[in-house]
Amino acid sequence: MHDHHDHEHHHHHHGDAPAVDPATLDDTQAICPVTGDVVVKAEAEALGHSRQHDGQTYYFCCATCVQLFDKNPEKYTHQTHSTDTLTLTSKENLADNVWAFRFEADTPISWTPGQFIRIELPHDNPDDEGTKRWFTISSMPHDGYIQITTRVTDTTFKQALAALPIGSTINLVEQPDGDFVWQESEKPLVFIAGGIGITPFYSMLKARGHSGQPVSATLIYNGRTDELPFKVEFEEASRRHPEFKVHYVIGEQLTTEKLTELVPNISSSQVYISGAESMVEALGKQLEESGLANDNLHQDFFPHYSEANY
Repeated sequence: MHDHHDHEHHHHHHGDAPAVDPATLDDTQAICPVTGDVVVKAEAEALGHSRQHDGQTYYFCCATCVQLFDKNPEKYTHQTHSTDTLTLTSKENLADNVWAFRFEADTPISWTPGQFIRIELPHDNPDDEGTKRWFTISSMPHDGYIQITTRVTDTTFKQALAALPIGSTINLVEQPDGDFVWQESEKPLVFIAGGIGITPFYSMLKARGHSGQPVSATLIYNGRTDELPFKVEFEEASRRHPEFKVHYVIGEQLTTEKLTELVPNISSSQVYISGAESMVEALGKQLEESGLANDNLHQDFFPHYSEANY
């Protein structure tokens, strides 16, 4: 994350192999202490994905894992993983191939709107993306359930999730984390969502409205088509909260020119970008080049998505 999550985010560039036996690795490889994935040391070092802790070097598979480790190294250097269970209570098709899945946790879970979790869904013959995945929680803490909202693509994980019967369980392997959350600022807030990257913003904005706080933000919602999840809710929010503005950009790639046209003061704003990793990287870089300070840029990467399927 420069706040990089890799989420579904939330999150990772690859799937998970089953737990790896360290004895099978050669000297060029290591195991990411956060996900258990095999990492090539030289690649991790080149990307800045290595850390020293207590005289030992740790290598990570992605920027999300580095951020989680930096926040709490002890958690990942002394592995004690207890797993909670989530039970599927309902599923709903929101728009296009976007589905919402609602779960109840077997033990109470608290989170800040915008954060993500990591779940495991064991299934037969998983493809390269594996059995574990990061997802933003798109429900609010006061809702009383955990909702994940995702595109159901043809990966084995997504197909297994879509086919999961009501009452079935999945494993929660990472508790809610991440700092892609609403931060009070003197500067205007600009939220830029590419497709399914809308989920953290939906959660943040809905929670603000629920608690009676002003929803002072501009949302730029970019989609391949105008079948956009949560569009009705955003329309309603903009009527209820005159301080909340929403712009839809459909069927075209976002550029700094387009963003500046919609938000002329974008370079002096706090800018949050969420969506396919390639889009988030490119826009963040362009905005910094046009004068946005790195401290005012917050990014949430959804791996496994591209310009073609976001």
